[in-house]
Amino acid sequence: MRSPRRSTSAGAVLLTLLLSGAATACGGPDQKGATAATAATTATADPGPRHELAYNLEKLLAREGVTRATKTPVSQGASSAVAALELKSGTGDVRVQVVVSRLPVPVSPLYSGCPDSALHPYSTCAVRKHRGADLALDRSPVDESAPGGAQRWTAALTFADGRQVVVTEAPADRTRGRAVTGRGLPLTSRELTDIAGSPTWDPFLAALSRPDGRPDPRVNQTAPARRITETLTGLLPGALKVADRGGQLGYGHVTVDDGRGKCLVAVTVQRWKPGDSTIEDLFSAAARLPDGTRITTGRSAPKNGGKGVVEWRVDLLGRDGLRVVVSELNASAYLLPATRTTPAVSLDRLTDLVRGSAWREVAGAAPS
Repeated sequence: MRSPRRSTSAGAVLLTLLLSGAATACGGPDQKGATAATAATTATADPGPRHELAYNLEKLLAREGVTRATKTPVSQGASSAVAALELKSGTGDVRVQVVVSRLPVPVSPLYSGCPDSALHPYSTCAVRKHRGADLALDRSPVDESAPGGAQRWTAALTFADGRQVVVTEAPADRTRGRAVTGRGLPLTSRELTDIAGSPTWDPFLAALSRPDGRPDPRVNQTAPARRITETLTGLLPGALKVADRGGQLGYGHVTVDDGRGKCLVAVTVQRWKPGDSTIEDLFSAAARLPDGTRITTGRSAPKNGGKGVVEWRVDLLGRDGLRVVVSELNASAYLLPATRTTPAVSLDRLTDLVRGSAWREVAGAAPS
């Protein structure tokens, strides 16, 4: 398996990116399940026991010691539903959860891929094909500030037509403090895959409504990560060693090294409707350049940074609504400790980088 990348709820992603400080800088939401479905809403009507997700999950587990913790039927009009059971095992009680969803199509890799390595450096994830769909298998700490503690294993199966089944297992809340070292969890990746890939979920998926896949009209964040990292690499000083490229739609990142320790450099590219009140409020105190461009710069300790980590940040908004944010950490990823005290790319150089004309072409690139 390779190292991470990840996802969140489809409807809230774009606004979350822009309206929160550090999340905006790094351009990615906090991806705590392998897919958008982990933030799914729960249906409430009860059309009968045969429709219960928990009952189907219990049958697929086919194990002794299963306690039905919640039962959530699929109701008409819902685009997702969730159910969870508790499973007793020799290593402690385990919570097993399933989420079935219908995602907007075409399905973005943001919702079907792995956790982003810049945001979740302790995740281990790989994607492969299963039943003609994308299967993401992820292992992540339940608490990323304690990566050696309780683990969460996830199998997320996402079809091109927007159907998605996500199965997770993790120690039950009351047993996490006693989580054993090693594998610990009773269900293997193969068993999670078999449960997620079971055709018995098809009737539940068929009962879900298709969500509105129309993008937010105020902001466009669809530039491919590959285009962003290619452009960023071309604008960085040639003496730097550039590696570890990654990202999501509208967001790309690399690590750079001048021989004194790695730094994470990330860029977010967005197009806003000129004059939109949300973005105007965000830049109300920004310095204004002669051409009307507004820009802010600063440094701070990110709330999700590791020990000694500092984030340098430049945020630019053009008159035409193009927004480019560049940030640099004195660490190779969020949550990790600092590798150095100074940035590999100075704040002045970051400011020059964010003003580069190439970002307009990147903002207009079609998503891949």
